[in-house]
This record gives sequence, structure tokens and C-alpha cells, in this order.
Amino acid sequence: MKASKIIKYPGQDELRKILSGKQLKIMSPFYSSASLKQITPKKTESVSFVTRLPNEYNMPPSFIDNDPGPLIKLHSKMGKNLSIYALPELHAKIYLNECATWVGSSNFTNYGFSEKQELLIQFEGNSEELQDVFDTYLKDAVRVRRDNLSKLERWTSLGLTKIRGQHYTAIGAYKKTSQAPFSIEDFDEWLNDSTQPHRETRQNIYVRLHGQNQMSGHVRLAFNGVMAFIHKNSKLMPLLTCVDDKSIPDDILKNFASFVREFGDEYQGPRGGNWKRYLSAKLGGEQTTGGAGDTIPKKCLVLVPAYVTARLQYPSK
Repeated sequence: MKASKIIKYPGQDELRKILSGKQLKIMSPFYSSASLKQITPKKTESVSFVTRLPNEYNMPPSFIDNDPGPLIKLHSKMGKNLSIYALPELHAKIYLNECATWVGSSNFTNYGFSEKQELLIQFEGNSEELQDVFDTYLKDAVRVRRDNLSKLERWTSLGLTKIRGQHYTAIGAYKKTSQAPFSIEDFDEWLNDSTQPHRETRQNIYVRLHGQNQMSGHVRLAFNGVMAFIHKNSKLMPLLTCVDDKSIPDDILKNFASFVREFGDEYQGPRGGNWKRYLSAKLGGEQTTGGAGDTIPKKCLVLVPAYVTARLQYPSK
């Protein structure tokens, strides 16, 4: 496999060459509305597009890397001729059509093709080696349906999910942006950090997240739900960093209960039940007796603000 061209400052001319094909295969972590608009049914017969999107849609994720809106518009134009795949940790950029193949650093955005210090390497023809790379990564991806995208769009409109591409929206009274991941996977890592506060509470949630009493799904519900609650009630961040799970002020619990009553149906558990089903009426749920399920969200109401504070202070971690 020999490169036919090395492009030091890829611009719109290169993007137009890529999109001039009838069959397009695009793998890019990020995309922009302007770039997607250049794909039209008149000249494009099929598109396979792999990008950073969630691979599960049973509850609003805390953050997503891309705005689903432009993909919904493209789907409206392309219909079944557009196949979208989610690969949440994607870094590779690969572009294929029936005439050539390109790899490099340029994302499928106007900025990626704006004659900046990006790099594209072009190979004539449909490179079998790079086609194999594309197909290999595609096997790791999950197909994204139109209704999945509609869910994401709805969750962002409700403020339950934030788009990370919009400068990683600030949380709390800190008024700063951050490159912190704010994900359940990163939260899991933070829970096991001995330098962080609330040692016993962290350990309790850590073992539950790793399967004790089959409670890992409940932790995921609580983490994403509490993150959304903080999105909407950022003024409570300083207060929650000063308490433990047994001393959360009643007015905060009342605010949280109102949040659950309004949005609890959006959060689906691993076995199909929604969040309200697991929580007591005191926390906005449907259980009139008991309320053992309240334990995890209360602990997360304390842990998530501490986690966010740590990541905002050390965003590169």
C-alpha cells in the first residue's frame, strides 16, 4: 500500500473529493452540521457513518460528544441509505469512496477541513488494508436507529444530557469549562481513588457498581440522574460538597424528589423498570412502603458533587 498524496493543510477541496463518491464510508469521532449538509441523495447512493455516540439508550447519559440534530436531518434526506454506528471511544479518522481512501487527523467538520495544521494521507483506489481496518472497527460499533437519535435530541432539549462539544458545559458555581470526561466509567475510577473524600461511601458504591447484590444498574441510574439534577440545580453544588449522605438538607431532598417526579420515567433500569419504581415517594418514586432503593441516590447526591469538583480541579486526569 503506497500513499499517492500527502495533504498538509486539508481544506474544502479535499472534503469535496471525499464526498464526490456514490458510496461513502466515513469514520470520524466528530462531525459538524456544515459537513453533513454536503452529503446529498442526488449524488450519494449510500453512507456508512461511524462516530462518537452512546451505544445504549435506556437512560439519558450525562454528556454526549456530538449534537444528534444534524444526523437526524441527514437521515430525513437519506433514509435507509444512511447507516449510523456508535463507537463512543473512537479516535480514528478514515474516509473511503469508490475512487480513493484517506486517513489522517481531520475530523468530519469544517474545522477539520479548513486548511489548518491537520494531515490527510490519500491512497488511490479502495485500499483493502484500510477497508479491513474500517470493517474491524465497525464490528465494535453499535447500529444507531432514528428513534435513538430522537431520544438524544429530546434529552438534550430537556437539559438531562449536555453536549460535550459545546465546550464541556460548566457545572456548579465554579463557572469554568473542563475536558473532564464525566462518565460512569470515569466515576468508577474515581470511586477507587484513596485520596478522595467520603471513603466508606465511595467503597459502598464501588462494590455495588461491580455487582454486589446485583445493584450495578441502580448505580448507573443514580449517577446519570444525579448528574442531570446538578445540571439543573448547580447552585446546590457547594452545599452538597459539605454534607454526607445522612445529613443532606431536607430542602435539597425535596428538590431532588421534584426532579424524579418530573423526569424519573426517562431513566430505565437494566431490567426495564424505570427509576421511579425503585425509589420511595419521599424521593419522588412510586414505593409507598420501604424505600431501600433511596440509599444509592442519596449516596450519589454526595459523591457526584465531590467527583465533579475533583475533575474540574484536575481536568486532564
